[in-house]
Amino acid sequence: MTLWLLMGAAWSQEPSAPSVVLTAADIQAERLHIATEKKAADEAYATKVKACYQKIAVNACKQEAQQVKTQLLNALRRRELVLNDAERQQRSARAIESAQERQSDEKRLQEAERRREAQELNLDKLQRHLEKNEQHLDKENEIEANREARAKRLDALLERQRAHEAKLKNSGKAQEAFQRKLEDAQQHRKQVEQDRAKRNPAVQPLPPRDETQP
Repeated sequence: MTLWLLMGAAWSQEPSAPSVVLTAADIQAERLHIATEKKAADEAYATKVKACYQKIAVNACKQEAQQVKTQLLNALRRRELVLNDAERQQRSARAIESAQERQSDEKRLQEAERRREAQELNLDKLQRHLEKNEQHLDKENEIEANREARAKRLDALLERQRAHEAKLKNSGKAQEAFQRKLEDAQQHRKQVEQDRAKRNPAVQPLPPRDETQP
């Protein structure tokens, strides 16, 4: 009875625009009620028609029974139309909800795709930045390596120069020492000769011998 009271307002309006929102369980229960009432209407009509044959005005009696049945069926039909509209509303609502869910899913996928693309762009940018830094570091390392190589080469050249200068210096000292030794030797020889001359004066040579003398 409660469901029928709720549907009372809907029956008085256009079937295409029911004002009562029914659930699927309400619709199923109402259809069972309608089916039961249709069966009862058919049974009541059959019983009344059978009773009409006991009367003199059979046709009038049958016509009256048919009108009662038609009125009942029309009322049930209006109720079915309300149920049909309610079901269409439910299907439409489910379709809208499903479309909204699909749109929401698509929107989430689009957002996820945009985030992924943004991440890819950030990764590409980061990679380019890292590669640029690595190239800069490689160049700096190369410059530093060249600087170290030049410094080592310069140290080697300076060491060779110092060794050469030391060699020249040592050679000059040796030459000076040899010259001093030579001068000392010459002086010593001269002194020896002078001492010898003093000790052994020079002998006068004999006059030439005359071979005619005996």
